[in-house]
Amino acid sequence: MTSEDGLYRQFVEASADCMKELDRHGVIRFIAGMGSSALTSEEPERLIGTRWVDLWPPEAHAMVTRVLDRALSGERVDFVAPRPSATGASRWWEVMVAGVVADDRLDHLVVISRDVTERVELQAAIESINELLQERLNETVARSATASSRYGSLLERFESEHGARRDAENRLAGVSEQLAMATHARDLAEASARQAQKQQAVGQLVSGIAHDFNNMLQTVIVSLSGLEDDAADLLPRHRRMLTYAMEGARHATALTRRLLAFARNHPYQAEPVDIGVLVEGFADFARHALGGRVGIEVLRQPAPLPALLDRQGLEQALMNVCLNARDAMEGFGTVVIEVGERRGDPVSASAMRDSETPRQVFITVADTGGGMSEEVRHRLFEPYFTTKPGGSGLGLAQVYGTVAQAGGGVEIESDAGIGTRIRLVFPHYAGPLESGG
Repeated sequence: MTSEDGLYRQFVEASADCMKELDRHGVIRFIAGMGSSALTSEEPERLIGTRWVDLWPPEAHAMVTRVLDRALSGERVDFVAPRPSATGASRWWEVMVAGVVADDRLDHLVVISRDVTERVELQAAIESINELLQERLNETVARSATASSRYGSLLERFESEHGARRDAENRLAGVSEQLAMATHARDLAEASARQAQKQQAVGQLVSGIAHDFNNMLQTVIVSLSGLEDDAADLLPRHRRMLTYAMEGARHATALTRRLLAFARNHPYQAEPVDIGVLVEGFADFARHALGGRVGIEVLRQPAPLPALLDRQGLEQALMNVCLNARDAMEGFGTVVIEVGERRGDPVSASAMRDSETPRQVFITVADTGGGMSEEVRHRLFEPYFTTKPGGSGLGLAQVYGTVAQAGGGVEIESDAGIGTRIRLVFPHYAGPLESGG
């Protein structure tokens, strides 16, 4: 197994999501990710061969069956539902189900599940507090109106009796005190909600830092891996230093996994992005990661090329595609990245979430390797399918998941002896772009 493949496997296994592949009958063929540990007290791999619908409680079977039927018809389906965890406690899951098209037919399904229990419980708590405060406020207002009415009647009836007047005034004072208590309770509830939001923001910040650190760590490991390939040419002292560096990189990988476990997940953060600007910035980074014998050439249309997607996820997907291109060229040659816009066509639209979108933006990564056979091309995005000795087969599966999550599709063109072109296609975003793309 190469260092890059090991890193891909670590990336998927460190994910807080639960990633599954189902066949056309809804049977699990692949499962990975830290979220999968919530499904069973045993090894998650033991769930392979199990029907996905059987992982849900009986009352949810009809709903899950409808979801599978919609996904098999080519629709991307998103839903949120509860299910018991391995410990018996009920957890809420945000689930995305999408089909994978191969040879003009739907070949299998990809399921990405994310634990959102804390978010659901926080929303329910806030709604419960608001309802309670509204009830208390209504009761207080009603008592206040009643007390005011009684006070008026007492003044008319016992105008000359100071004792009755003092009694009415005391009742009004009690109502005012109750109003003040209700206001104080509402302020405390709002402060509690703000504190919960701050804690959620801290978790998101830690998750973002962990993912950025993971991207930088990838460059370090790729560079050290290149040195390991030429370790025989190094002095003994330098080989020891290289060993120390690789050990430090492994410790850093473990640290990333702990940070992700603490933050629980990295939420999908879609934002308007000019993919032309993004690819140019990515190319500067990738030239160092791919090694000195592999060049990168960027061909970009001058106009803005906006898409709504997760910037970090797209950069990781591009790195996976470029590393595969480098391996296909055996570490020598030029990777050409073309960025542009086109009108939608039936082939790409069938794999995209919004088939009505006429305009599309795309990123094409082309290499000059040996190409691939028809069989390999049809299985390219299957998790753990690889043609490399010891490879993990997870890199391109992550690419497909990232593009599908943004509502896009992936196209492959490969000619034996000429090379391969992998095209990531996204719906054109019609909204405004912030400054900087």
